[in-house]
Amino acid sequence: MLVSEPLKAGGLAVFTSGLLRGLLRAGLSPRVATSEQPTATLGQEEEALLEAFPGLFGALWRPFVHRRLALWARARKPVLIHGLSAFCAPVCQKLSAALDIPYVLNIHHYQTAGALGVGERCRAVLASSDAILENVINDARVPRDIVRVVPIGIEAPTTLTFAEANSERDMLIVTIAKLTPRKDVATLLRAARQVLDVRGGKCQFLIVGEGPEEGRLRQLVRQLHLDQHVTFSHPGVPHAQILSDTDVYVQTSRSEGFGISTLEAMAWGKPVVCTSVGGLISLIKDGQTGFLVPVNNPDAVATKIIDLLADADLRERMGRAAHAQVREHFTLEAMVAEVVQVYGEVLGLTATQTGIFRHPASSRALKT
Repeated sequence: MLVSEPLKAGGLAVFTSGLLRGLLRAGLSPRVATSEQPTATLGQEEEALLEAFPGLFGALWRPFVHRRLALWARARKPVLIHGLSAFCAPVCQKLSAALDIPYVLNIHHYQTAGALGVGERCRAVLASSDAILENVINDARVPRDIVRVVPIGIEAPTTLTFAEANSERDMLIVTIAKLTPRKDVATLLRAARQVLDVRGGKCQFLIVGEGPEEGRLRQLVRQLHLDQHVTFSHPGVPHAQILSDTDVYVQTSRSEGFGISTLEAMAWGKPVVCTSVGGLISLIKDGQTGFLVPVNNPDAVATKIIDLLADADLRERMGRAAHAQVREHFTLEAMVAEVVQVYGEVLGLTATQTGIFRHPASSRALKT
């Protein structure tokens, strides 16, 4: 049984949707408990697996909601609970006690000291990157022996498209991010002003996301006279539609546990310009699949964007290298295989030749 925070458009929805597809393909029968119907675009098959419990993560009616959740879960006889983010940890801990079964937990973002409470029934913590692993052990104080890195994996398209060297259309620079201080989209906007000054226009910037910083960012767009060159887009737009037309992808985060949106851009064969922080450091090969730049440095961001826009061969070479890296190291199949292996280890199960775990003494397939 999986437990998820509300699935809004963004990295968690990409991760959850992919994990559900992979588990179904592996022959497992996952169900997902969450607090509301998803606003992110999920497939019909994945969405049918969700059950919403309004108030699940709130304080007011939590005891009543948890009793309903426990009754619903018991009827499905799960043998393991999988919390898909740190936000789900308290619910997983309480539900595992009610059902007397173990749980595992995914961590995608940095945790402050003492913020991540894991109970005695927590058998594994899956960090999305080496940076998160170190944070979980050293800052969140999770026992080292239950923490391991399981990189996020996605499905990469098989066909790539690249703009012609003599293309007369405006080049498209994209970022996909929640509009929060941590994502620091303001640095990209300041870099955009420099890029446009050098290129005499002839490029467009697309910001895909929403959040508390949107008003301030729109004001900055007006101050920098970027109105004709910057567009804000709702995060619910399918990323494939956007990334297929992207020329350069940019992520200017001040911190980043992994960087799922960057991984998506690489999967689509796009060169990336990203800040040298957290999981992005291990995701990007500087100078090969993209460029790493310092935090809060519009000059550095602008320089790398200009270099890429001026050189079609460089864009294609880096884009193909990025695509190849995703297909080699960050596939959905590899992620799901590692997750299923963790399930088996936690439950003491053995794998059949098909990779589906079963109890050694019975033919009952694993339910999550």
